[in-house]
Amino acid sequence: MCSSRFLSLAFLALIMVGGGCVRALPPAPAGVTLQPGRYLEAYYRAPDFSPVQFPYSLTPFTLETAQGVTPDTFLPLLERELVRAWEANGLKVAPQGDACLLSGTVHRVSVRGTSLRFFLGRIRADLSVSGAITREGQTLFVFQDRIHLTSPLKPGPSAPKEVELLLRQVVRTFTTHLMNELLLYGFTASGE
Repeated sequence: MCSSRFLSLAFLALIMVGGGCVRALPPAPAGVTLQPGRYLEAYYRAPDFSPVQFPYSLTPFTLETAQGVTPDTFLPLLERELVRAWEANGLKVAPQGDACLLSGTVHRVSVRGTSLRFFLGRIRADLSVSGAITREGQTLFVFQDRIHLTSPLKPGPSAPKEVELLLRQVVRTFTTHLMNELLLYGFTASGE
């Protein structure tokens, strides 16, 4: 009986330490009403916005909170992946001028479980991000997204680049969600 109570308390402590809390994303800019997205958690699109119409200037995202990863590691990874996603989908990246401006904030990026990886068999990465596409002061697109990924289950020591690979997957998942919401607007599940 005493051991089951100890195990219950230990399990509860692990959940509290490893689970964290879900934080609300900041409210949308004034005059913008977000709606649930098919790919992103929430988004707003201006009625006449066509993503392929203009080139884009991708400004560096700001980072509010990082846990288990340094900003110097994560932000360049995010910037490279955004440029790669833009170019891979036929969107033009250009310096500022007549370009639309993509800006955003990473509210939280965390990698947890690395110290318990040997016993639990996995690590977890979380990303909360929001941003906007604007042109000449007009808001064309606003987005919010949350990503939660875990490494494959395999107890033992972590692989040398496991954290980096998991962060790459988190960033790639976010950029995929963003590109899909931007470019597949108006298409139904049947492709019409």
